[in-house]
Amino acid sequence: MAKTYPTLWFNESMQGAAQTGDSDAGAMIAILKACLVDGFGSLVPDSIVWDETKALAKASFSAGHSYLKDSVIACSGSAVADYNGKHRIIEITSTEIYFELDTVPVAAASGSLEIKIAPLGWEITHSNGTNDILIFRPKGNLGAVSLRVDNTAWDGWYDSSTTKACHMKVEMVEDVSDIDTYQSIFEHHWPATGNLSDHKWDLVGDGRMIFLLPEYGQGKKQSCFVAGYIDSIRAGDEYHFIMNHLTTTTVNSSSNEWDSTDNIYNNFAKNKSVSYNVIARKYHQLEGTDSWLKSGVGENGSDTMPMPNPVDNGFYLNTQPIMIQESDLSFRGYMPMLIEPLAEYSALFRKNISDFPELDGKTYRFLRSTKSNSYNLDEVLIGFDISSVEV
Repeated sequence: MAKTYPTLWFNESMQGAAQTGDSDAGAMIAILKACLVDGFGSLVPDSIVWDETKALAKASFSAGHSYLKDSVIACSGSAVADYNGKHRIIEITSTEIYFELDTVPVAAASGSLEIKIAPLGWEITHSNGTNDILIFRPKGNLGAVSLRVDNTAWDGWYDSSTTKACHMKVEMVEDVSDIDTYQSIFEHHWPATGNLSDHKWDLVGDGRMIFLLPEYGQGKKQSCFVAGYIDSIRAGDEYHFIMNHLTTTTVNSSSNEWDSTDNIYNNFAKNKSVSYNVIARKYHQLEGTDSWLKSGVGENGSDTMPMPNPVDNGFYLNTQPIMIQESDLSFRGYMPMLIEPLAEYSALFRKNISDFPELDGKTYRFLRSTKSNSYNLDEVLIGFDISSVEV
């Protein structure tokens, strides 16, 4: 059977990945554009053949590559069509990648071959022409809301002397005519660079939603910034678009000092918290935003039990869909992709684990996100279902 890859993951160490920079306007939106729409890391392989021993396709690059195991590539240009399309990398060497195919090809690939990191499949509906202001729309007709991102050097985006904070504007919009003509639903800020950090970034997403985890500030922590459509339980829901944001829109605020111990992160990992979380409209669809919370296990999932659980030496996951509730606790729907590790285990950071007991065929990716806006509180483990799906 054919496989699809609904959830994809990306980070700064991948082949051709854009970097967050320190004080570079346009850096973060370039990452979003590459991951959501364009893909990145294009290389022309020396050859692509079928390896009968491994039962995998093998692409060779004599000059080397930086593709990562378990990531999804898009292959194009082959006259043998079996090689074209999206495929997951199963093994890598310094000069080769091995990836799965749906069928055994009849011959080696030939033609104008190209391999790149596959994008999520969102679309850009409007641009300012220099691609530092873009309006992104999730794949398919999911609702009325799009995401507008302004990563230009607008007045006040960066404070070079006091706080070292760098912001970009993120906005839920509808009724868009052009890049500057639209109905604004809600605007706030996300980090615009990785200033003062080691510049890690992670992004996990699908056609509905993205989870962006940039590292920034002197604390060198990663907060999770989310935007997109939840899985709504309301029929005909046009406004189940959610996002979260930084604690302030002021770069020189005393509570936003990237070079100090002030509150510069968010609390995405924390359950039952509405802080910094916005949904486009309440369930009744009347105008006006509301806050949202995720209703998982424990305070933040990973505080639920020791690692390993001393009773059976086990490691447990909450893989049930995580509920999203409005401010009055009305149940609106479920958070896509997200799972909860129920114990803290930092060694799983950036690891993909397959075939847990009783979870055959599932693959989960583990990252770390802040549970508070405070510099002094640690990141905690969060997880995502990146499993392939047979169709």
